[in-house]
Formats: sequence, C-alpha cells, structure tokens
Amino acid sequence: MRKLILSVLAVLAAPGIAQAQECDRACLELVVDTYLNAMVAKDLSALPLAADVRFAENGVQLEPGQGSWATIDGLGTYRHVFADPHSGNVGVITTVTEHGAPAMLDLRLHVAGGRIDAIETLYIRDPGGYARYEEMAEPEATWLDVVPEGQRLSRNQMVAVVNRYFSAMVRNDGRGDYTFFHPDCDRLEHGLRTTNLPTSEAYGHSQNTDFRSMDCRRQFGMGFLGFVTDIRDRRFLVLDEERQTVLAMVYLDHDGSVRELPLSTGDTFVLPPYFNVPRGLTVVEGFKLMDGMIHRIEMTLIETPYGNPPPWTDGADVRVIP
Repeated sequence: MRKLILSVLAVLAAPGIAQAQECDRACLELVVDTYLNAMVAKDLSALPLAADVRFAENGVQLEPGQGSWATIDGLGTYRHVFADPHSGNVGVITTVTEHGAPAMLDLRLHVAGGRIDAIETLYIRDPGGYARYEEMAEPEATWLDVVPEGQRLSRNQMVAVVNRYFSAMVRNDGRGDYTFFHPDCDRLEHGLRTTNLPTSEAYGHSQNTDFRSMDCRRQFGMGFLGFVTDIRDRRFLVLDEERQTVLAMVYLDHDGSVRELPLSTGDTFVLPPYFNVPRGLTVVEGFKLMDGMIHRIEMTLIETPYGNPPPWTDGADVRVIP
C-alpha cells in the first residue's frame, strides 16, 4: 500500500500533471490509510510530506510526529471517511488505542501537488465513545450512498445548509425556521444516539429526559440549546459532493451568562452547574444531506479554553465563515 500511494502521488506531483489530474476518492482514502499506518509505526518517512507542511493537534500547532504520534499504538475498527477530490481534502472519524487504552481520532489531510501540506487532528480520550463506535463497526449505510447527480446540492448550497444549522443553534430560542432538518434526521454524539429515542434518557449535563426522545426539528423548536452563545470560525473542511456529506470544524462558546432558558413547552430550563463559567468546545461534525436537508449528523468534540482560536486563520484549503 505504501508503494502504491507513493507512486500515485509521485505521478500527481510531476510537472504539468498535478494541475490536470486530481487525487480521486480512492487516492484520498489511500492517503488516510497510509497516514494512520505510518502513525502507528512511528514512521514519518512513509508519508509524502510537503516541505512546508502544517500539523496541529487539538488546536495547537506542532511538528509532524509530535503529540499523539508518540502514544497511539493501534487502530480500531470504525472508520468514517469524507473525501473531497475537488479541494484535495480528506477527513476521517475513527477509533484508535493509546498504550492500549481506547480513544477516538478526527483527522483532516490536504493533498496538493502530490504532497500532504496540512494535517489537523482532534484527539479524544473517551472510552465510552470508542466502545460505541466499535460496536457500530462502520458508518450507517446512508452516509455512503451516492446521490444521483441531478439531486445534488452545489458546494455553496451544501455549506449554506450546514451553516443554517450552526446559526440556529446559537442562542437557540425555539422560534426559528428549522426546515433545514430532514423529517427523518438522526444525530450521533460520540456514537451515542441523541434523537428519536423510544425511551426517556437524560441528555448531556442536564437531567432533561424529553430532549433525546425528539426529532431534530422538535429539539431546536424546544429552545433547549440557547446556552450556546456563539459558534465561530466555522471551517468547512470536506465537501463530498458525490455523497452529499460535509465535515466541518467549529468552535462553540458558552460564555456562562445564560442561567435559565424559557422553553417552548412552557417549562424553564435551569442550566446545570457545568455551564456556570465560560467554556469552549472544539467540534468536528459530519453531515449527510438528503433532499436539500440535513439527514444525519455525527458529532465529536473536546473541551478547550473559552475563546480558543483555530490553529491557523487562513482558509486557503478550506471554506471559512467567521
């Protein structure tokens, strides 16, 4: 596999070829495989890195080979790949082990001129999420379905739909237009289903048992998420036009000022102590679009300092909305 990927990228890097020939889906998926295998083997030489490659983990710029490269020693079963031959970006939500302990890894690579010139990772130490993903083994089949060309949104339209989701979550009051959700929308958070549950279960840091029983539209219509005071630096990393999927990285801010929320049910949601102080979350979130609406959501996250910026601010290889 190493020889194959290096030979493919060498062809793409040849003068006059890189501009006329793209790294297609199979090529990008091979790049992901090669990167993950090289990480476990601690072998940077196996990767076709650009001389000016940038590497970041959990929002901090490091040198390639640092961070989790020193500790990740195995690959799990679950692997959900998002590929964008148009931009040269490829992303994956996957499972790994660290000194044998379970963890999750989000990865985004950018390939240009036959070289990897950008690497971003979100490393998540969550044994529960790992276990749920390993039980799933693979993404739900709908994520991988190819959408007929005549039914696809354009790249700009894909970004616009997902951006409506982020904007509707900020200071969510239940009074917005939430028709960007497909009627059959379902959502996973670290492999945990958070929508359409047949039984009542508490959500997150709250004791609310209604939220997870609702569909996506009803959840936003409840006004339960108003404690999210900003979603900034919205970075659309991968736009998979063929499958109509989007992989985004955003920064959720909770400024600690929201103490109570009036819900559309007539109840008042008193925020749990977790939200008493400013908090930030770095989020990598995948979206499957169907009929121009959000059909599936897959969310992963880590807690980061409030106001934590992205590792680099320019958007040369990704779409960025402040």
